[in-house]
Amino acid sequence: MRLLRLNRDDETAVALAVGRPMTVVSGVVKQVQRRLTPEQQAEVVRRYEAGAQMNYLAQHFGVHRSTVSAVLKRHGVSSPRSGLSGDQVDEAVVLYRQGKSLAMIGSELGVDAGTVHDRLREQEVIMRDTHGRER
Repeated sequence: MRLLRLNRDDETAVALAVGRPMTVVSGVVKQVQRRLTPEQQAEVVRRYEAGAQMNYLAQHFGVHRSTVSAVLKRHGVSSPRSGLSGDQVDEAVVLYRQGKSLAMIGSELGVDAGTVHDRLREQEVIMRDTHGRER
């Protein structure tokens, strides 16, 4: 990590250090773009519809989350608005009232803390400030 901090302006060094494949295009070093085959795209859709999270699928197939989202959109799969089911929202409310942070709840439920915050606000939960005091 220290090497990465020292070379953070050198994109090639950072990419090589974290294992991203690189290529030279017109004399410029660029990251190799990962494309999913039609079979892989079908597998992404199948797994997502079976309940897999977008972040998991992105990591599993070695692509960015936005690539997974684009594949799902192209195949007509609608993504849930919140990333949380009704039961998960209820669980988030309980966990938040028990004192857990938005980040901890998000990590537990596999979503971003901002998503948890938005769903709690929709449930009219009284939010705490950064020091744990009610606002």
